[in-house]
Amino acid sequence: MDNRDGAEIFEYIRRRRHGKVVKVGVVLGLIDEGVIKIGWSKCNIKSDTFKPLQGIELAKARARNETPTTTPVPNCIKRQMRQFCSRAVRYFKGAQRLEIPV
Repeated sequence: MDNRDGAEIFEYIRRRRHGKVVKVGVVLGLIDEGVIKIGWSKCNIKSDTFKPLQGIELAKARARNETPTTTPVPNCIKRQMRQFCSRAVRYFKGAQRLEIPV
């Protein structure tokens, strides 16, 4: 894969709820000027319904630092986020660095 700006990959966050596996969020990686940027989105499954397109847009905004607040990454997705970061580094070969939200 060449490092064209704007290329992106994503992975849904899934959780078991009432015996079914449901999508509750998304982790997204994109490349911008040789830098891999990671964003995430997760809904509160007790009160919200996850909308994939809206989740991807929020993850893109967080990756590009376009959101006004800096919400920390929830503890429940930190492990999946670390695994996704290693996947993004393999996918975007030759990237200069990786920016991960704290």
